[in-house]
This record gives sequence, C-alpha cells and structure tokens, in this order.
Amino acid sequence: MFNYKYIITYVSLLFTFFVHGGEVSITIDDFNFNDQLLSGEERNNEILKTLTKHKIIAAGFVTTKYLSLPNAQNGVEAWSKAGHLIGNHTENHFSYAKTNFNDFSNDVLLADGKLKVFKTFQKFFRFPYLKEGETEEKRDQLRKFLISQGYKNGAVTIDASDWYVNKRMLDKLKVYPDFDKTKFRDFYLKHLWDRTQYYSSLSQKTLGRDVKHTLLLHHNLTTALFLDDLIEMFKSKGWKVIDATEAFNDPIYKLQPKNIPAGESLIWALAKDKGDKTLRYPAEDGEYEKAEMDKLGL
Repeated sequence: MFNYKYIITYVSLLFTFFVHGGEVSITIDDFNFNDQLLSGEERNNEILKTLTKHKIIAAGFVTTKYLSLPNAQNGVEAWSKAGHLIGNHTENHFSYAKTNFNDFSNDVLLADGKLKVFKTFQKFFRFPYLKEGETEEKRDQLRKFLISQGYKNGAVTIDASDWYVNKRMLDKLKVYPDFDKTKFRDFYLKHLWDRTQYYSSLSQKTLGRDVKHTLLLHHNLTTALFLDDLIEMFKSKGWKVIDATEAFNDPIYKLQPKNIPAGESLIWALAKDKGDKTLRYPAEDGEYEKAEMDKLGL
C-alpha cells in the first residue's frame, strides 16, 4: 500500500528544488558621470531610486578619476548616505595586464585616499576589466599588496557585457533618437539571464553548490533605465536579490584561484583551475553578443 504522506513530501521537495532560484547581489562599476542621454546625476538618481524601491544594498566600485566630473562626488556621497557599500576600482582604471606592479599599486592607493571620505567605504577591491595579472609573479605581488593594505577581493561571479549593450544603444540613439528602447531592454534582460544561468550552472558543476552571486553591472544608461526590470525579472524567476554585504560573506570570496592569466569571473577561474575544457577566453566580451544584436537590428 502506498504511503501518500511520503509521496506528497517527495513531490514537494522536487517542486522546491525546481522552482527555488539562487541569490544574487547588485554590484556597479566605474561611476563615470558623463552624459549618456541622461546626465550622470540623473542616471545616479534613477539607480538609487530603484535600489531604494526594492530595499537592496548594492556595492559601488568607484574609479576615482571620475570624481572630478560634475555632481560625481555628491553622487557617490548619495550612495554612501543610502547605506550602499563603496569599494575601490582604482584611480585610472588601468588594466593590470598592461600595467606594471608599481604603477598599478600606486593607482590603488590614490583611489584609497579619495574614497576614505565616504562613510560606507569598505576595503573591497575590484580589478578593472577583471584582469588580475598575466604572470604568477604579478598576480602574487598584487595579492600580497592588497592583503597588506587590508583589502579583500571584490570579485565578480556573474560576468556579462552590459557595457556592450549600453554602447550599442547609445550608438543607435545617436542615429535614430526615437528608436524603441524596449528592444534593447528585452535583449539586455535575456543576455543577463543567460549569463546568470551559465554561471549558476558552472558553480554547481565546479563547487557542488550555488553561491551568493555578485552580478557585474556598470553605472550607465542601461542600468538607469532597466535595473528595475532586471530585479523584477530575477524575482519572477524565483531568485532572491540580496544585499552585496551578504553576498561577500560567502566563503567563495576568500578563495584565490591559481589560473594564469589571472582574473575573469571568480567561478570561471575556479573552473579553470579544475581543468574545465569548455571555457572560452575571455569569459565575456562584446564580440560574443555582436552577431545576435546585428541580426536584431540593435
């Protein structure tokens, strides 16, 4: 005789497994306050409004050369007053793969000096372009330096090419000011969901579990216009959008992959360490999205 109690419990567990999504936090890089249809201040206000609406604490990794732009200092201060984490993204946004250790480490310190004025500044460092050194010597030099300065790696787990979608949209709007931006929104959401699924699956494959993710976005027009849609999309798919401070407490962010060249998504790098032969390099690039965007007329 069937025990329907156990059958119901089993089905419930299966249902929970398939509908339960992951956890993702919002992290935003650069803070270039240049005009992109909206002014830097307008973009910042839209992003902050969305984060407040959803009661989310994000992380902002600031490239401090942009603080000299109009309203940038006040814009980052608004982030800090709202409780968002402020992290170091260097002074000049040099690629470490193209910069020597002395110049790059000095660039980190320049940014550190400028960011200390913000109350929510924490010593999380994010590498520009996610490039952490093309040789073991450079990789290890910088890691030791960051530890000596009290920094943790503000790594990305879900990498993507939002910057490329943003560039394509700006280019299109210059020629066709009335172009339907919802077409870019739809591609943007599809692209970010695709990359989320990929890195979530890669995490399960590599670590045997999913992690508390950090999603890489940029302080640009697509984020200002579509962040609310993005968060709603995650929620509709059963994902929980968590605070960045919570995400960075996941043990994965203490790991230091050994792959050379160092960098990319932290999950990608750990998979590379394990000898995964399916990985492309670079992990993400606008060229991977070009053909589909061309086909769609974007």
